[in-house]
Amino acid sequence: MKGTFFFTTTMMAERIVSFFLLPILTKSLTIEEYAIWTQSIIIVGVLVPIVLLKFETTIIKFLPLLNKNRKKQNSLILFMIVLILCFFSLIAVIILLLDDQIANFIFGDHRLSFYVPLLIVLLFSEVIFEFLIGVLRVANKIKKLSIYLLMKGVWRAGVLILVLIIIDGSYYLALSSFVLFQLIIILFLFFFEINPVLLFKSGLKTSKPYWSKVIKFSLPLVPYIVLLGINNFVDRFFIIHFHGLKLLGIYAAGFSLAVIVTFIHSTISFMLFPELSKLWVNKNKNKNKIKNLIQKVVISYLALSIPFLIFILIAGVDFISLLTTNQYNITSIEIFLITLNIALFGLHQIIYYVVLLDRGSLSAPRIMTIVVFINIVFNALLIPNYGIFGAALAGFLSNAYLAIYTIVLSKKILKWNYPILVNIKILFRSLIMGIVIWQSIHWLGNDLLSLLVTLIFSGFTYILLDFFGDKNSSFISLTKLSILYRRKS
Repeated sequence: MKGTFFFTTTMMAERIVSFFLLPILTKSLTIEEYAIWTQSIIIVGVLVPIVLLKFETTIIKFLPLLNKNRKKQNSLILFMIVLILCFFSLIAVIILLLDDQIANFIFGDHRLSFYVPLLIVLLFSEVIFEFLIGVLRVANKIKKLSIYLLMKGVWRAGVLILVLIIIDGSYYLALSSFVLFQLIIILFLFFFEINPVLLFKSGLKTSKPYWSKVIKFSLPLVPYIVLLGINNFVDRFFIIHFHGLKLLGIYAAGFSLAVIVTFIHSTISFMLFPELSKLWVNKNKNKNKIKNLIQKVVISYLALSIPFLIFILIAGVDFISLLTTNQYNITSIEIFLITLNIALFGLHQIIYYVVLLDRGSLSAPRIMTIVVFINIVFNALLIPNYGIFGAALAGFLSNAYLAIYTIVLSKKILKWNYPILVNIKILFRSLIMGIVIWQSIHWLGNDLLSLLVTLIFSGFTYILLDFFGDKNSSFISLTKLSILYRRKS
């Protein structure tokens, strides 16, 4: 796919920029303020696809079907925008009317309700931005959307550094400055890319024959995304109500390091779905191509995520200690389990596209309902007594079930073979890298320079092992053959 390498490189840069927010925030804010920041970002992130009614996914499926009829495409975009704005307005009114209750639910304290209006503005800007990214994605403007995503990471870090460090402002001033600055920039980008005059000229009636199809595909995804949000973040609410903001801040710091693994599956998923959708149009004819594509993508994902898991297990706590303060105490097994939860979910997300394209969006809520039930039960049982470890263990159990269930379901659809032997080969290479990390920290120490040297040396070791390893399990070998890094990109 054109622009893939550029997108991947840009996203890597964006994640690096975002990652360095961790030391900026943890060393500039109290642990409770850091917890409020992370909880705000998480809540908005969960609400965005709900407010969007999953149109950011639906648009990828339906806009290409209009055979490049620009008027129909603009009409369908207008229809989606109208529904999104109506739904957002309804949610915003409800949140404002129940601001005390919302603040108590999110932050565990109704006195923090003064943050609620800022969350609404932040939600609006994020909704507009994600819809814009969806439009650019279906138009195959990968380089442009990559630049916008990087810009978003840069201005978030820039505003927070300016307010918290340069002018030594309060957290509330930093958050409100960031929210207002982002709103202005995103509105400018939206109107620059999507001409509202052309949308209104196209009118709503032009796309009316497609409305029911769009809604039937999109709406079943909304309960799914609600359940997905509950599955991924319900542990935070158990922590905040049983243990308070301080423990949530510690958990969030560990999560901030663990979440780096999402770069792998989010990048792969972003590029995979459009490519898979094209092949699925002639599923019977392209069945072998689809199976090969899924196989290579899954192996590529494993070849990147498994070594990261080993790195987190051995050196995760050292990096948390370096990047935060001595208040953020988390164990190796806790941060490893948090990372494993995210990695297992990423595996599900990649493979689930097969189920989604074959069985439609109606299958999504049924799968997640069972997983959410498992997660809530284990969170309720484990978090009151075991805190962060209980949350991490509950997440592991539910996401392991989700990943296994999705793999089994996809195998029934495609008759493909999950690469178990490849898993073992990649794990073996990763363990060798892990020994290098362990010995390097033992001999060099865990200060900043030593950890950077360890990171570079262990990374180089894994690259060599991957390069000279079995071609069927080598990320380098596979990406030469796969769609991920064609020369055209």
